[in-house]
This record gives sequence, structure tokens and C-alpha cells, in this order.
Amino acid sequence: MTASPDHPPPPDEPAPDTPPLEASPDPTRPDLVEPAAPFTHPTAPHPTASYSLPSASALADPPLGMQAVSAVPIYHPPAEGAGGDGGARPRKRHHWVVRLTHWVNAVALAVMVGSGLRIFNAYPAFARKGESFCCYPWAGKPIPRALTFGGWLGGARNWHFAMMWVLAVNGLIYLAFIYLHGEWRDLAPRRNDPRDAWQMVRFYLFARRDHPRQGKHNALQKGAYFAMPLVGVLAVLTGLAIWKPVQLAPLTALFGGYVWARWWHFVVMSLLVILALGHVFMVFAVDPYSLRSMLTGRYDPSLSPEERNGRPFYHLLPRSRGAAAKEAGR
Repeated sequence: MTASPDHPPPPDEPAPDTPPLEASPDPTRPDLVEPAAPFTHPTAPHPTASYSLPSASALADPPLGMQAVSAVPIYHPPAEGAGGDGGARPRKRHHWVVRLTHWVNAVALAVMVGSGLRIFNAYPAFARKGESFCCYPWAGKPIPRALTFGGWLGGARNWHFAMMWVLAVNGLIYLAFIYLHGEWRDLAPRRNDPRDAWQMVRFYLFARRDHPRQGKHNALQKGAYFAMPLVGVLAVLTGLAIWKPVQLAPLTALFGGYVWARWWHFVVMSLLVILALGHVFMVFAVDPYSLRSMLTGRYDPSLSPEERNGRPFYHLLPRSRGAAAKEAGR
């Protein structure tokens, strides 16, 4: 169409509401243009997925056999664990071997402690008759029957020795797995652990406002989980020393003789009970959502104590985004 006074030529610039287009680098391919504004596909299959256009330079020399297209959306999948609402989806945390050995260990340890206390009640003292012992002021006072297991001395011994093998084999399976699977790295002590553990103590005592950064476990958890296998080894060695004091005389002598080996066995058992009860308390008081990870293996990072700024019985419920942003802005 020719220009006339009644029909002025069209403007050279696009309408204000049309994004400017860059010229195609190939004059023979005017269809290859690239919008300057970012492009988002209106029907993205995932709320966190993003789309982008191939650049004009990438389309200037397409691979052999590829048809030229003017706009091809490229799908970028969301990061692992990202949810449609911007939160985090439950992700795998514990292998089934770890979960199985955990629950077997819990049952075996409970039976061993109860049956061991029933065996102790057969002679609730450490010193031989007519002698004294420095380190147990409750000599002659039996453990409450409700805390024991096995019914009678013979039954308690049978349960104790049966669970001894279960606990030992189960512990070896667990240690072998975390070594071969690489999970020992989550529990191995590191140079900064004492400092991080102190920061966790300060946080629990409200001397620090925000939860220290952590990985799979915080420094206090790592210390407890790393100590339990070591204490378990001591329990096995002291138990063998008092089970076969003649055949394993060098081992019994290593612990100071039969009386002291029996006392060390009692102390080690007490440490295991304290660690186990502390673990159970902290699970319910700080991170009850971790129970799911020991049943199904999956854990929601958005419910972690770090995200909730959780202390014992404090901030147990998930925080809303507004509350988290308000607290972060203080």
C-alpha cells in the first residue's frame, strides 16, 4: 500500500504495550527474533518450574534435520524437595537398614537393662560379703521389681544372654552399613563440634535467639550418637569380663578384677540408659516430626527445629511464613 495524506505510513516503532524485539542475526531468517522481556509459559506443569526461550544465536545454525521454530519452551524441573507452594516436600533421610537396626536396638537394649537389673537383685551389692565398696551407697537395696525383666534369676539370665547376641550382631550390622554407605560422615566428630555444641546449649538456655545452623544432626546429637556405639562396646567387654572371669582373666583384670568389672558394667549400663532416655525426651520435646523418618524414612525439612527455631517444648508447631519473616526482621 502506498502512502498518502489520508493513509500515513505505519510507525517504525512498536506499540508501547508490545515488548521490543531484537533483530534476527540472520537476514534470511526474519522469523528468528528474541523478546527482550522474560517469558513464562502460562501452562507450566509445576508452580516452581520456569521456561525460557532459546536465543536467536542458538537457533541461527540449528542441528541437521531440526526444523526452525520461533519459540520453543524449555522446561526446567524444580529443585529436589521443592513443593508447589514454595515449601519443602518430605525427602528421604534414613535408609531402611538404619531404621530396622534402630528399632531392634531399642527392644534389645530395654530387655537387656531389665534382665540385668533382675540379675543384680540376686545380690544387690558389689563388695563381697564382709568387705566394703567405695562407690555404691545403696548396697543391699534391690532395684524396684517394676523396673526388672525376666521374673526370676534363671529366666533373667536367659533373656540377658539371648539379647546380648542380638545387640552385638545388630550393632555390627549398623556399624558396617554406615561405614560402607558413607553415613559415618554425618556422625564423625569435627574440629568445630565443641564450639557448635556450646552454641546449641546457649540456644536451649535462651542465651541465643536463633537456632544455630546444622546439617542432618546438630553438634549435641552428633556427640550422643557417636558415643552410644563406644559405650555399647564397653558394655559388651565388661559383660564378658564378669560372664567368664576365669576363662577371660586378662580381660577381667583389665577392668580391675571381678568386683570392679561388675561395677563398670553397671556404670556403662547407666550411661546407655541416660543416653537413650535423653534421646527419647529430645525427640518428643524438640523434634517430634522426626518420628516419621524412623518409620517411613522420610522427613520434611520445613518442620526441622532449625526452621521452627525450636527448643524443648517451645515452637513445636510449624511457623507460618509471616511469623518467620517477622521474627527474622527483628
